[in-house]
Amino acid sequence: MSKIISKYPCRAVGIFILFCSLFAISCETSSKSAKSGAQMPDWVTGVPSAYPKQEYLTGTGSASEKRLSEIDAINNLVSIFGQSINSSAMASRRMAMAQSAGVVASSDASALGQDILREVNQNDVIAIEVPEFFESKSENKWYALAIMNRAYASQIYSSMIEKNQAEISSILAQYKSSAEPNTLLNFSRLDFAEEIAGINETYLKRLTILNPAIAKKYDSITTAIQIHKMKSELAAQIPICVTMDGEIDSDGRIAKSFQEVMSSFGFNTTLGSNERYVISSKIYFTQSENANTKTQFCEYAVEASLNDTFSGETLVPLSITGREGSPTYQNAQTRAKQKIITKVKSDFAQNFQKYLGEFSAF
Repeated sequence: MSKIISKYPCRAVGIFILFCSLFAISCETSSKSAKSGAQMPDWVTGVPSAYPKQEYLTGTGSASEKRLSEIDAINNLVSIFGQSINSSAMASRRMAMAQSAGVVASSDASALGQDILREVNQNDVIAIEVPEFFESKSENKWYALAIMNRAYASQIYSSMIEKNQAEISSILAQYKSSAEPNTLLNFSRLDFAEEIAGINETYLKRLTILNPAIAKKYDSITTAIQIHKMKSELAAQIPICVTMDGEIDSDGRIAKSFQEVMSSFGFNTTLGSNERYVISSKIYFTQSENANTKTQFCEYAVEASLNDTFSGETLVPLSITGREGSPTYQNAQTRAKQKIITKVKSDFAQNFQKYLGEFSAF
């Protein structure tokens, strides 16, 4: 070894210094790791000193897995607003389109990882961060700290409220200036404005907790209740005609099921009159039996739609098929009619809500 050192004195000294440096770094890193794992940080056992209450909202969570501890911490922070985080949910198509077009506020102001955002509703986690984790080996448990900076979050919520209110005002202006006010198009406009207003009210509730003084500036925003009242008053001015084959629907129960659906949205319905909006349907029954002829079947098919007779458009389609059996065909047909009524009340209502949800105001 001495010969090597004497032959390459500079290189030997360099290797020796590098070895000592790496050893020192290794010792320092090992020391920090041991220190962090030896004692729980203050945010686990009490109030986090690095995130004072006057500047932050905080929530601590724990679970057997790191990811679950993060969600638990977020949920505990959100509970300050009097609610719990919801699972990831898709916005209505019109809201997603409006967010994409930039006409309403987008709720993607989060520093959370994509794995968490796939599990929770992004509206629930605006401006939330999870900067601290701690693994307790003795408890086989993870701890997480979720935080929300009051000033930063207040700025975000204020901006979102203002942007949404601007879109609500724009939609209401379109409605009020419409040459034909009593239309389903205007009803859809108000329905969208009501959806935006409901989101804005949630934002304002959070802002009130974050910074009451700033929230006070938005006391005059349009509320969902105000728009719902306008929507109900408009619906009462839009009659919808229901036409039905009198022979098939002799007792009028199928027609009544369509009427009940539209009445649930606030519309007046008529039978057999000539209105702009008409629900028409075709119903077919076919008799069959099983091999031993002990069971009679009534196969049914329904094709119905809500149409705009002015434009010729089909607004809300409905297609129903099925089969009901009974010892007699008459009873099987009675059961088929009841099944049609049940499906109309559920499926047609869903289709009409889908029609409203696809409305684009931009």
